[in-house]
Amino acid sequence: MDLASPNDEARRGRAERRYNELKTARQPFLDRARECAALTIPYLMPPEGQEGMNLRSLYQSVGANGVTNLAAKLLLTMLPPNEPCFRLRVNNLLLEADGEEEDKEFRTKVEKALSRIEQAVLADIEAAGDRPVVNEANQHLIVTGNVLYYDDPQKGLRMFPLSCYVVRRDPSGTPVEMVVEESVDIDVLPETIREQARALAPEKGARPGASSFGTAAARHEERGRENRNVRVYTHLLREPERWRIYQECRGLVVPGSEGAYKIETCPWFPVRMYSIAGEDYGRSFAELQKGDLASLESLTQALVEGSAVSAKVVFLVPANGQTSARALAEAANGDVIEGEAGEVGVMQVQKHMDFQVVSAQIQRLEMRLKAAFLMMDGVRRDAERVTAEEIRLIAQELETGLGGVYTVISQEFQLPYINSRMDALAAAGRIPKLPKGVVQPSVVTGFEALGRGNDKAKLVEFLQTGTALFGAEFFSMVSPQNALVRLASSIGIPTEGLVKDAEELAQEQAAAREEAQMSALVEKLGPETLRQIGAAARAGAGASFAPADAARDTARNMEDAVHA
Repeated sequence: MDLASPNDEARRGRAERRYNELKTARQPFLDRARECAALTIPYLMPPEGQEGMNLRSLYQSVGANGVTNLAAKLLLTMLPPNEPCFRLRVNNLLLEADGEEEDKEFRTKVEKALSRIEQAVLADIEAAGDRPVVNEANQHLIVTGNVLYYDDPQKGLRMFPLSCYVVRRDPSGTPVEMVVEESVDIDVLPETIREQARALAPEKGARPGASSFGTAAARHEERGRENRNVRVYTHLLREPERWRIYQECRGLVVPGSEGAYKIETCPWFPVRMYSIAGEDYGRSFAELQKGDLASLESLTQALVEGSAVSAKVVFLVPANGQTSARALAEAANGDVIEGEAGEVGVMQVQKHMDFQVVSAQIQRLEMRLKAAFLMMDGVRRDAERVTAEEIRLIAQELETGLGGVYTVISQEFQLPYINSRMDALAAAGRIPKLPKGVVQPSVVTGFEALGRGNDKAKLVEFLQTGTALFGAEFFSMVSPQNALVRLASSIGIPTEGLVKDAEELAQEQAAAREEAQMSALVEKLGPETLRQIGAAARAGAGASFAPADAARDTARNMEDAVHA
Protein backbone atom coordinates (compact mmCIF):
# COMPACT_ATOMS: atom_id res chain seq x y z
CA MET A 1 0.00 0.00 0.00
CA ASP A 2 1.33 3.44 -0.96
CA LEU A 3 0.98 5.48 2.23
CA ALA A 4 1.08 8.74 0.31
CA SER A 5 -1.59 7.80 -2.20
CA PRO A 6 -4.63 10.12 -2.55
CA ASN A 7 -6.95 7.30 -1.52
CA ASP A 8 -5.69 7.59 2.08
CA GLU A 9 -6.11 11.35 2.46
CA ALA A 10 -9.33 10.93 4.43
CA ARG A 11 -7.63 8.55 6.83
CA ARG A 12 -4.52 10.61 7.44
CA GLY A 13 -4.14 11.85 10.98
CA ARG A 14 -7.24 10.11 12.30
CA ALA A 15 -5.48 8.65 15.34
CA GLU A 16 -3.92 12.01 16.26
CA ARG A 17 -7.24 13.80 15.79
CA ARG A 18 -9.01 11.29 18.03
CA TYR A 19 -6.30 11.70 20.67
CA ASN A 20 -6.68 15.49 20.67
CA GLU A 21 -10.48 15.19 20.79
CA LEU A 22 -10.48 12.81 23.75
CA LYS A 23 -7.87 14.82 25.68
CA THR A 24 -10.53 17.30 26.75
CA ALA A 25 -12.43 14.70 28.78
CA ARG A 26 -9.16 13.49 30.35
CA GLN A 27 -7.93 16.92 31.47
CA PRO A 28 -9.78 17.16 34.85
CA PHE A 29 -8.50 13.74 35.87
CA LEU A 30 -4.99 14.66 34.75
CA ASP A 31 -5.06 17.86 36.80
CA ARG A 32 -6.11 15.98 39.93
CA ALA A 33 -3.44 13.37 39.28
CA ARG A 34 -0.76 16.08 39.18
CA GLU A 35 -2.08 17.58 42.43
CA CYS A 36 -1.92 14.20 44.17
CA ALA A 37 1.55 13.49 42.79
CA ALA A 38 2.77 16.86 44.12
CA LEU A 39 1.83 15.69 47.64
CA THR A 40 3.26 12.14 47.38
CA ILE A 41 5.81 11.31 44.64
CA PRO A 42 6.10 14.32 42.29
CA TYR A 43 8.05 12.58 39.52
CA LEU A 44 5.22 10.10 38.87
CA MET A 45 3.13 12.85 37.27
CA PRO A 46 5.15 16.09 37.02
CA PRO A 47 3.53 19.39 36.01
CA GLU A 48 3.03 19.85 32.29
CA GLY A 49 6.22 20.90 30.58
CA GLN A 50 8.45 19.94 33.52
CA GLU A 51 9.07 16.31 32.61
CA GLY A 52 12.65 15.35 33.42
CA MET A 53 13.32 18.57 35.32
CA ASN A 54 14.27 19.02 38.97
CA LEU A 55 11.06 19.14 40.99
CA ARG A 56 10.65 20.73 44.39
CA SER A 57 11.20 18.60 47.47
CA LEU A 58 8.41 17.97 49.96
CA TYR A 59 8.55 18.78 53.66
CA GLN A 60 7.18 15.34 54.61
CA SER A 61 7.71 11.79 53.32
CA VAL A 62 4.65 10.07 54.77
CA GLY A 63 2.84 10.22 51.43
CA ALA A 64 5.77 8.78 49.47
CA ASN A 65 6.37 6.01 52.02
CA GLY A 66 2.67 5.19 52.08
CA VAL A 67 2.48 4.93 48.29
CA THR A 68 5.50 2.63 48.04
CA ASN A 69 4.24 0.48 50.94
CA LEU A 70 0.75 0.08 49.51
CA ALA A 71 2.14 -0.56 46.02
CA ALA A 72 4.28 -3.39 47.40
CA LYS A 73 1.26 -4.93 49.14
CA LEU A 74 -0.76 -4.74 45.94
CA LEU A 75 2.10 -6.38 44.04
CA LEU A 76 2.17 -9.31 46.47
CA THR A 77 -1.59 -9.64 46.08
CA MET A 78 -1.66 -9.40 42.29
CA LEU A 79 1.44 -11.51 41.55
CA PRO A 80 2.35 -13.51 44.67
CA PRO A 81 5.84 -15.03 44.37
CA ASN A 82 6.02 -18.74 43.50
CA GLU A 83 2.25 -19.07 43.71
CA PRO A 84 -0.34 -18.63 40.96
CA CYS A 85 -2.74 -15.74 41.52
CA PHE A 86 -5.45 -17.60 39.60
CA ARG A 87 -7.09 -20.97 39.28
CA LEU A 88 -8.29 -22.75 36.19
CA ARG A 89 -11.82 -23.83 36.96
CA VAL A 90 -14.00 -26.31 35.06
CA ASN A 91 -17.74 -26.15 34.71
CA ASN A 92 -19.02 -28.69 37.26
CA LEU A 93 -21.89 -29.86 35.06
CA LEU A 94 -19.56 -30.50 32.14
CA LEU A 95 -17.09 -32.21 34.44
CA GLU A 96 -19.72 -34.64 35.69
CA ALA A 97 -20.96 -35.30 32.17
CA ASP A 98 -17.45 -36.02 30.89
CA GLY A 99 -16.75 -38.98 33.12
CA GLU A 100 -16.81 -38.27 36.81
CA GLU A 101 -19.48 -40.92 37.28
CA GLU A 102 -17.38 -43.57 35.54
CA ASP A 103 -14.06 -42.54 37.10
CA LYS A 104 -14.23 -41.46 40.74
CA GLU A 105 -10.77 -39.91 40.47
CA PHE A 106 -11.65 -37.95 37.33
CA ARG A 107 -11.94 -34.61 39.15
CA THR A 108 -8.59 -35.14 40.86
CA LYS A 109 -6.93 -35.93 37.53
CA VAL A 110 -8.42 -32.82 35.93
CA GLU A 111 -7.32 -30.57 38.79
CA LYS A 112 -3.83 -32.09 38.67
CA ALA A 113 -3.55 -31.40 34.94
CA LEU A 114 -4.82 -27.84 35.31
CA SER A 115 -2.37 -27.26 38.15
CA ARG A 116 0.50 -28.13 35.78
CA ILE A 117 -0.79 -25.52 33.30
CA GLU A 118 -0.98 -22.95 36.09
CA GLN A 119 2.63 -23.68 37.02
CA ALA A 120 3.68 -23.24 33.38
CA VAL A 121 1.97 -19.84 33.21
CA LEU A 122 3.56 -18.85 36.53
CA ALA A 123 7.02 -19.84 35.24
CA ASP A 124 6.49 -17.70 32.15
CA ILE A 125 5.45 -14.71 34.28
CA GLU A 126 8.53 -15.13 36.47
CA ALA A 127 10.82 -15.40 33.43
CA ALA A 128 9.29 -12.33 31.74
CA GLY A 129 10.28 -10.04 34.62
CA ASP A 130 6.94 -8.26 34.79
CA ARG A 131 7.03 -7.51 38.52
CA PRO A 132 8.97 -4.20 38.32
CA VAL A 133 6.53 -2.95 35.70
CA VAL A 134 3.53 -3.93 37.82
CA ASN A 135 5.06 -2.28 40.89
CA GLU A 136 5.59 0.99 39.01
CA ALA A 137 2.08 0.79 37.60
CA ASN A 138 0.70 0.24 41.12
CA GLN A 139 2.30 3.50 42.23
CA HIS A 140 0.60 5.26 39.33
CA LEU A 141 -2.70 3.62 40.25
CA ILE A 142 -2.45 4.79 43.86
CA VAL A 143 -1.45 8.35 42.93
CA THR A 144 -3.26 8.97 39.63
CA GLY A 145 -5.93 6.26 39.66
CA ASN A 146 -5.27 5.15 36.07
CA VAL A 147 -2.69 3.21 34.08
CA LEU A 148 -2.57 1.39 30.74
CA TYR A 149 -0.87 -2.00 30.31
CA TYR A 150 0.38 -3.59 27.11
CA ASP A 151 1.44 -7.23 27.23
CA ASP A 152 3.99 -7.44 24.42
CA PRO A 153 4.54 -11.11 23.48
CA GLN A 154 8.21 -10.45 22.61
CA LYS A 155 9.27 -7.79 25.14
CA GLY A 156 6.98 -8.48 28.10
CA LEU A 157 4.72 -6.13 30.00
CA ARG A 158 4.74 -2.36 29.42
CA MET A 159 2.84 0.42 31.15
CA PHE A 160 1.73 3.90 30.09
CA PRO A 161 0.86 6.69 32.55
CA LEU A 162 -2.34 8.70 32.31
CA SER A 163 -0.58 11.52 30.45
CA CYS A 164 0.21 9.22 27.49
CA TYR A 165 -3.17 7.73 26.59
CA VAL A 166 -6.88 8.43 26.34
CA VAL A 167 -9.75 5.96 26.67
CA ARG A 168 -13.46 5.94 25.98
CA ARG A 169 -15.82 3.54 27.77
CA ASP A 170 -19.42 2.51 27.28
CA PRO A 171 -22.00 3.05 30.08
CA SER A 172 -21.07 -0.30 31.67
CA GLY A 173 -17.40 0.73 31.97
CA THR A 174 -16.05 -1.49 29.17
CA PRO A 175 -13.35 0.20 27.04
CA VAL A 176 -14.44 0.77 23.44
CA GLU A 177 -11.65 3.03 22.16
CA MET A 178 -8.05 3.77 23.17
CA VAL A 179 -5.36 6.01 21.71
CA VAL A 180 -1.76 5.90 22.98
CA GLU A 181 0.81 8.64 22.32
CA GLU A 182 4.52 7.75 22.34
CA SER A 183 7.65 9.74 21.55
CA VAL A 184 10.19 7.61 19.68
CA ASP A 185 13.35 8.16 17.69
CA ILE A 186 12.64 8.47 14.00
CA ASP A 187 15.27 5.84 13.17
CA VAL A 188 13.22 3.08 14.81
CA LEU A 189 10.44 3.58 12.26
CA PRO A 190 10.25 1.18 9.29
CA GLU A 191 12.41 2.24 6.39
CA THR A 192 9.37 2.50 4.11
CA ILE A 193 7.92 5.34 6.18
CA ARG A 194 11.00 7.00 7.66
CA GLU A 195 11.73 9.42 4.79
CA GLN A 196 8.07 10.32 4.37
CA ALA A 197 7.87 11.10 8.09
CA ARG A 198 10.88 13.38 7.82
CA ALA A 199 9.28 15.14 4.86
CA LEU A 200 6.12 15.74 6.93
CA ALA A 201 7.95 17.53 9.76
CA PRO A 202 5.79 20.20 11.44
CA GLU A 203 6.25 23.85 10.64
CA LYS A 204 8.56 25.81 12.92
CA GLY A 205 6.62 27.59 15.60
CA ALA A 206 3.54 25.42 15.17
CA ARG A 207 1.41 25.35 18.28
CA PRO A 208 1.56 22.15 20.38
CA GLY A 209 -1.24 19.70 19.74
CA ALA A 210 -1.80 20.88 16.19
CA SER A 211 -1.86 18.39 13.36
CA SER A 212 1.64 17.10 12.65
CA PHE A 213 1.29 17.12 8.84
CA GLY A 214 1.33 20.64 7.45
CA THR A 215 1.33 22.44 4.12
CA ALA A 216 3.66 21.59 1.26
CA ALA A 217 5.61 24.81 1.86
CA ALA A 218 6.16 23.95 5.51
CA ARG A 219 7.26 20.45 4.58
CA HIS A 220 9.68 21.87 2.05
CA GLU A 221 11.17 24.23 4.65
CA GLU A 222 11.67 21.44 7.15
CA ARG A 223 12.95 18.83 4.68
CA GLY A 224 16.62 19.45 5.44
CA ARG A 225 16.21 19.68 9.23
CA GLU A 226 16.95 16.60 11.33
CA ASN A 227 13.94 15.71 13.48
CA ARG A 228 15.03 13.04 15.90
CA ASN A 229 11.86 12.46 17.98
CA VAL A 230 8.48 11.82 16.45
CA ARG A 231 5.12 11.02 17.98
CA VAL A 232 3.57 7.64 17.22
CA TYR A 233 -0.12 7.11 17.92
CA THR A 234 -1.58 3.65 18.52
CA HIS A 235 -5.33 3.58 17.89
CA LEU A 236 -7.53 0.70 19.11
CA LEU A 237 -11.23 0.55 18.30
CA ARG A 238 -13.55 -2.14 19.58
CA GLU A 239 -15.93 -3.88 17.17
CA PRO A 240 -18.61 -6.47 17.98
CA GLU A 241 -16.26 -9.42 17.46
CA ARG A 242 -12.74 -8.00 17.80
CA TRP A 243 -10.42 -5.08 18.49
CA ARG A 244 -8.99 -3.25 15.47
CA ILE A 245 -5.52 -1.68 15.86
CA TYR A 246 -3.12 0.39 13.78
CA GLN A 247 -0.28 2.85 14.38
CA GLU A 248 0.22 6.25 12.88
CA CYS A 249 3.15 8.67 12.62
CA ARG A 250 2.65 12.19 11.26
CA GLY A 251 -0.56 11.16 9.62
CA LEU A 252 0.88 8.06 7.95
CA VAL A 253 -0.14 4.51 8.86
CA VAL A 254 2.93 2.55 9.96
CA PRO A 255 3.38 -0.49 7.68
CA GLY A 256 2.66 -3.79 9.40
CA SER A 257 0.90 -2.17 12.36
CA GLU A 258 -2.65 -2.94 11.26
CA GLY A 259 -4.23 -5.96 12.88
CA ALA A 260 -6.96 -7.32 15.11
CA TYR A 261 -7.29 -9.01 18.50
CA LYS A 262 -9.93 -11.25 19.98
CA ILE A 263 -12.12 -9.48 22.51
CA GLU A 264 -11.09 -11.72 25.41
CA THR A 265 -7.35 -11.84 24.61
CA CYS A 266 -6.59 -8.21 23.72
CA PRO A 267 -3.16 -7.38 25.25
CA TRP A 268 -4.10 -3.71 25.86
CA PHE A 269 -6.02 -3.14 29.10
CA PRO A 270 -6.64 0.19 30.89
CA VAL A 271 -6.86 -0.26 34.67
CA ARG A 272 -8.53 1.95 37.28
CA MET A 273 -8.04 2.14 41.05
CA TYR A 274 -11.65 3.06 41.81
CA SER A 275 -14.33 2.93 39.14
CA ILE A 276 -17.10 5.52 39.08
CA ALA A 277 -20.22 4.84 37.01
CA GLY A 278 -20.38 6.98 33.90
CA GLU A 279 -16.72 8.11 34.01
CA ASP A 280 -14.08 7.04 31.50
CA TYR A 281 -11.27 7.31 34.04
CA GLY A 282 -10.85 6.10 37.61
CA ARG A 283 -10.17 7.87 40.89
CA SER A 284 -7.04 7.36 42.91
CA PHE A 285 -6.43 6.30 46.49
CA ALA A 286 -4.34 9.43 47.07
CA GLU A 287 -7.33 11.55 46.05
CA LEU A 288 -9.27 10.10 48.99
CA GLN A 289 -6.45 11.16 51.32
CA LYS A 290 -5.77 14.47 49.61
CA GLY A 291 -7.10 16.56 52.51
CA ASP A 292 -4.83 14.94 55.08
CA LEU A 293 -1.86 15.01 52.72
CA ALA A 294 -2.29 18.71 51.97
CA SER A 295 -2.77 19.55 55.66
CA LEU A 296 0.26 17.53 56.67
CA GLU A 297 2.41 19.19 54.00
CA SER A 298 1.40 22.75 54.98
CA LEU A 299 1.70 22.14 58.75
CA THR A 300 5.05 20.40 58.38
CA GLN A 301 6.33 23.28 56.25
CA ALA A 302 5.17 25.79 58.87
CA LEU A 303 6.75 23.80 61.68
CA VAL A 304 10.05 23.38 59.81
CA GLU A 305 10.26 27.05 58.91
CA GLY A 306 9.22 28.13 62.42
CA SER A 307 11.80 25.81 63.95
CA ALA A 308 14.47 27.29 61.72
CA VAL A 309 13.53 30.79 62.93
CA SER A 310 13.52 29.61 66.54
CA ALA A 311 16.94 28.04 66.11
CA LYS A 312 18.47 31.36 65.15
CA VAL A 313 20.53 32.79 68.05
CA VAL A 314 20.71 36.61 68.31
CA PHE A 315 22.16 38.49 71.34
CA LEU A 316 20.71 41.84 72.32
CA VAL A 317 22.53 44.65 74.15
CA PRO A 318 21.17 48.13 74.99
CA ALA A 319 22.13 50.97 72.69
CA ASN A 320 23.64 53.08 75.51
CA GLY A 321 24.93 50.22 77.65
CA GLN A 322 28.42 49.48 78.83
CA THR A 323 28.68 46.24 76.85
CA SER A 324 30.07 46.68 73.35
CA ALA A 325 28.11 44.83 70.67
CA ARG A 326 31.21 44.61 68.47
CA ALA A 327 33.33 43.18 71.26
CA LEU A 328 30.60 40.64 72.06
CA ALA A 329 30.32 39.55 68.42
CA GLU A 330 34.06 39.26 67.88
CA ALA A 331 34.83 37.52 71.20
CA ALA A 332 36.09 33.97 70.89
CA ASN A 333 35.23 31.16 73.23
CA GLY A 334 36.83 31.86 76.64
CA ASP A 335 37.73 35.49 75.93
CA VAL A 336 37.38 38.17 78.62
CA ILE A 337 35.73 41.45 77.61
CA GLU A 338 34.42 44.44 79.49
CA GLY A 339 30.66 44.62 79.93
CA GLU A 340 27.63 44.10 82.10
CA ALA A 341 26.13 40.60 82.13
CA GLY A 342 22.65 41.91 82.88
CA GLU A 343 22.70 43.95 79.69
CA VAL A 344 23.09 40.91 77.41
CA GLY A 345 19.87 39.10 76.39
CA VAL A 346 18.85 36.50 73.80
CA MET A 347 16.00 37.07 71.38
CA GLN A 348 13.28 34.39 71.67
CA VAL A 349 10.30 33.69 69.45
CA GLN A 350 8.08 32.63 72.37
CA LYS A 351 6.06 30.25 70.15
CA HIS A 352 6.72 27.05 72.08
CA MET A 353 3.07 26.41 72.97
CA ASP A 354 1.95 27.14 69.42
CA PHE A 355 4.51 24.71 68.04
CA GLN A 356 3.24 22.02 70.41
CA VAL A 357 -0.27 22.40 68.96
CA VAL A 358 1.12 22.09 65.44
CA SER A 359 3.25 19.08 66.40
CA ALA A 360 0.28 17.29 67.97
CA GLN A 361 -1.84 17.87 64.86
CA ILE A 362 0.98 16.60 62.64
CA GLN A 363 1.21 13.44 64.73
CA ARG A 364 -2.54 12.81 64.37
CA LEU A 365 -2.37 13.33 60.61
CA GLU A 366 0.59 10.97 60.30
CA MET A 367 -1.20 8.24 62.25
CA ARG A 368 -4.30 8.56 60.06
CA LEU A 369 -2.29 8.44 56.85
CA LYS A 370 -0.16 5.50 58.00
CA ALA A 371 -3.29 3.56 58.89
CA ALA A 372 -4.84 4.39 55.52
CA PHE A 373 -1.72 3.26 53.64
CA LEU A 374 -1.50 0.05 55.74
CA MET A 375 1.76 0.97 57.43
CA MET A 376 2.34 -0.88 60.69
CA ASP A 377 3.20 2.31 62.58
CA GLY A 378 -0.36 3.40 62.02
CA VAL A 379 -2.08 0.22 63.21
CA ARG A 380 0.00 -0.39 66.35
CA ARG A 381 -1.51 1.33 69.37
CA ASP A 382 0.66 3.28 71.79
CA ALA A 383 0.90 0.90 74.75
CA GLU A 384 3.48 -1.10 76.66
CA ARG A 385 2.13 -4.50 75.61
CA VAL A 386 0.80 -4.99 72.11
CA THR A 387 0.37 -8.62 71.03
CA ALA A 388 1.16 -9.86 67.55
CA GLU A 389 -2.37 -11.22 67.22
CA GLU A 390 -3.80 -7.76 67.90
CA ILE A 391 -1.66 -6.24 65.16
CA ARG A 392 -2.61 -9.03 62.75
CA LEU A 393 -6.33 -8.56 63.36
CA ILE A 394 -6.15 -4.79 62.94
CA ALA A 395 -4.10 -5.12 59.76
CA GLN A 396 -6.54 -7.71 58.42
CA GLU A 397 -9.48 -5.43 59.12
CA LEU A 398 -7.80 -2.52 57.34
CA GLU A 399 -6.76 -4.57 54.33
CA THR A 400 -10.23 -6.06 54.04
CA GLY A 401 -11.41 -2.52 53.41
CA LEU A 402 -9.45 -2.61 50.14
CA GLY A 403 -11.63 -5.41 48.82
CA GLY A 404 -13.17 -3.04 46.29
CA VAL A 405 -9.71 -2.19 45.00
CA TYR A 406 -8.84 -5.87 44.59
CA THR A 407 -12.09 -6.47 42.73
CA VAL A 408 -11.51 -3.72 40.16
CA ILE A 409 -7.86 -4.63 39.64
CA SER A 410 -8.62 -8.35 39.28
CA GLN A 411 -11.23 -7.69 36.60
CA GLU A 412 -9.35 -4.98 34.69
CA PHE A 413 -5.75 -6.22 35.01
CA GLN A 414 -5.26 -9.73 36.34
CA LEU A 415 -7.93 -11.53 34.32
CA PRO A 416 -7.07 -9.84 30.96
CA TYR A 417 -3.36 -10.25 31.71
CA ILE A 418 -3.74 -13.98 32.39
CA ASN A 419 -5.94 -14.50 29.32
CA SER A 420 -3.45 -12.65 27.13
CA ARG A 421 -0.47 -14.56 28.54
CA MET A 422 -2.22 -17.95 28.20
CA ASP A 423 -3.24 -17.14 24.62
CA ALA A 424 0.38 -16.29 23.73
CA LEU A 425 1.66 -19.49 25.37
CA ALA A 426 -0.96 -21.59 23.60
CA ALA A 427 -0.08 -19.98 20.25
CA ALA A 428 3.59 -20.85 20.87
CA GLY A 429 2.67 -24.46 21.74
CA ARG A 430 3.98 -24.22 25.30
CA ILE A 431 0.63 -25.09 26.90
CA PRO A 432 -2.37 -26.93 25.45
CA LYS A 433 -5.20 -24.84 24.08
CA LEU A 434 -8.06 -25.05 26.56
CA PRO A 435 -11.61 -25.58 25.30
CA LYS A 436 -13.54 -22.33 25.22
CA GLY A 437 -16.41 -22.19 27.67
CA VAL A 438 -15.25 -25.29 29.55
CA VAL A 439 -12.12 -24.09 31.41
CA GLN A 440 -11.92 -20.49 32.58
CA PRO A 441 -9.26 -18.73 34.70
CA SER A 442 -10.59 -17.41 37.99
CA VAL A 443 -8.61 -14.77 39.88
CA VAL A 444 -8.39 -15.28 43.63
CA THR A 445 -7.17 -12.42 45.82
CA GLY A 446 -7.45 -11.53 49.48
CA PHE A 447 -5.55 -11.10 52.74
CA GLU A 448 -2.70 -13.60 53.31
CA ALA A 449 -4.25 -16.22 51.02
CA LEU A 450 -3.36 -14.25 47.89
CA GLY A 451 -4.28 -17.26 45.81
CA ARG A 452 -5.93 -20.39 47.07
CA GLY A 453 -6.37 -19.92 50.78
CA ASN A 454 -10.15 -20.36 50.59
CA ASP A 455 -9.97 -23.77 48.91
CA LYS A 456 -7.20 -24.88 51.23
CA ALA A 457 -9.09 -23.73 54.34
CA LYS A 458 -12.27 -25.52 53.25
CA LEU A 459 -10.42 -28.78 52.55
CA VAL A 460 -8.54 -28.68 55.86
CA GLU A 461 -11.73 -27.84 57.73
CA PHE A 462 -13.50 -30.77 56.06
CA LEU A 463 -10.75 -33.22 57.05
CA GLN A 464 -10.53 -31.91 60.62
CA THR A 465 -14.30 -31.97 61.11
CA GLY A 466 -14.58 -35.49 59.68
CA THR A 467 -11.79 -36.76 61.93
CA ALA A 468 -13.36 -35.16 64.99
CA LEU A 469 -16.79 -36.66 64.28
CA PHE A 470 -15.90 -40.17 63.03
CA GLY A 471 -12.39 -40.75 64.34
CA ALA A 472 -10.15 -43.23 62.56
CA GLU A 473 -13.12 -44.60 60.58
CA PHE A 474 -13.27 -41.31 58.65
CA PHE A 475 -10.17 -42.21 56.61
CA SER A 476 -11.76 -45.44 55.48
CA MET A 477 -14.58 -43.38 53.92
CA VAL A 478 -12.34 -40.95 51.97
CA SER A 479 -9.38 -41.36 49.64
CA PRO A 480 -6.27 -40.04 51.43
CA GLN A 481 -4.34 -39.89 48.17
CA ASN A 482 -6.97 -37.72 46.44
CA ALA A 483 -7.21 -35.51 49.51
CA LEU A 484 -3.44 -35.05 49.48
CA VAL A 485 -3.38 -34.20 45.76
CA ARG A 486 -6.18 -31.66 46.13
CA LEU A 487 -4.46 -30.10 49.12
CA ALA A 488 -1.24 -29.71 47.13
CA SER A 489 -3.18 -28.23 44.20
CA SER A 490 -4.90 -25.71 46.49
CA ILE A 491 -1.51 -24.52 47.73
CA GLY A 492 -0.04 -24.52 44.23
CA ILE A 493 2.59 -27.22 44.77
CA PRO A 494 3.23 -29.63 41.86
CA THR A 495 2.69 -33.26 42.92
CA GLU A 496 4.93 -34.92 40.31
CA GLY A 497 7.57 -36.91 42.18
CA LEU A 498 6.11 -35.86 45.51
CA VAL A 499 2.79 -37.71 45.86
CA LYS A 500 2.76 -41.38 44.90
CA ASP A 501 0.13 -42.48 42.41
CA ALA A 502 -2.20 -45.48 42.82
CA GLU A 503 0.07 -47.86 40.89
CA GLU A 504 3.11 -47.08 43.04
CA LEU A 505 1.06 -47.51 46.21
CA ALA A 506 -0.27 -50.89 44.99
CA GLN A 507 3.26 -52.14 44.23
CA GLU A 508 4.55 -51.03 47.62
CA GLN A 509 1.61 -52.69 49.39
CA ALA A 510 2.22 -55.96 47.49
CA ALA A 511 5.91 -55.86 48.38
CA ALA A 512 5.03 -55.18 52.02
CA ARG A 513 2.70 -58.20 52.08
CA GLU A 514 5.37 -60.47 50.64
CA GLU A 515 7.89 -59.19 53.17
CA ALA A 516 5.43 -59.84 55.99
CA GLN A 517 4.85 -63.39 54.73
CA MET A 518 8.59 -63.98 54.57
CA SER A 519 9.04 -62.73 58.13
CA ALA A 520 6.25 -65.01 59.36
CA LEU A 521 7.82 -68.03 57.64
CA VAL A 522 11.23 -67.25 59.12
CA GLU A 523 9.77 -67.16 62.59
CA LYS A 524 7.87 -70.41 62.09
CA LEU A 525 10.46 -72.57 60.31
CA GLY A 526 13.73 -71.18 61.59
CA PRO A 527 16.95 -70.31 59.67
CA GLU A 528 18.29 -73.89 59.35
CA THR A 529 15.13 -75.22 57.68
CA LEU A 530 15.15 -72.24 55.25
CA ARG A 531 18.72 -73.00 54.23
CA GLN A 532 17.87 -76.63 53.54
CA ILE A 533 14.81 -75.69 51.47
CA GLY A 534 16.84 -73.13 49.51
CA ALA A 535 19.59 -75.69 48.79
CA ALA A 536 17.02 -78.20 47.59
CA ALA A 537 15.41 -75.57 45.34
CA ARG A 538 18.75 -74.68 43.76
CA ALA A 539 19.67 -78.31 43.23
CA GLY A 540 16.38 -78.94 41.47
CA ALA A 541 16.64 -75.85 39.28
CA GLY A 542 20.17 -76.47 38.03
CA ALA A 543 23.40 -74.54 38.30
CA SER A 544 22.31 -71.47 36.33
CA PHE A 545 19.27 -69.55 37.57
CA ALA A 546 18.26 -65.93 38.04
CA PRO A 547 18.19 -64.44 41.55
CA ALA A 548 14.58 -63.37 41.15
CA ASP A 549 13.55 -66.86 40.04
CA ALA A 550 15.44 -68.37 42.96
CA ALA A 551 13.66 -66.08 45.39
CA ARG A 552 10.28 -67.03 43.99
CA ASP A 553 11.13 -70.75 44.07
CA THR A 554 12.36 -70.45 47.63
CA ALA A 555 9.18 -68.70 48.71
CA ARG A 556 7.05 -71.31 46.92
CA ASN A 557 8.96 -74.17 48.53
CA MET A 558 8.62 -72.50 51.90
CA GLU A 559 4.86 -72.21 51.46
CA ASP A 560 4.65 -75.88 50.44
CA ALA A 561 6.69 -76.86 53.49
CA VAL A 562 4.39 -74.87 55.76
CA HIS A 563 1.29 -76.48 54.31
CA ALA A 564 2.93 -79.93 54.55
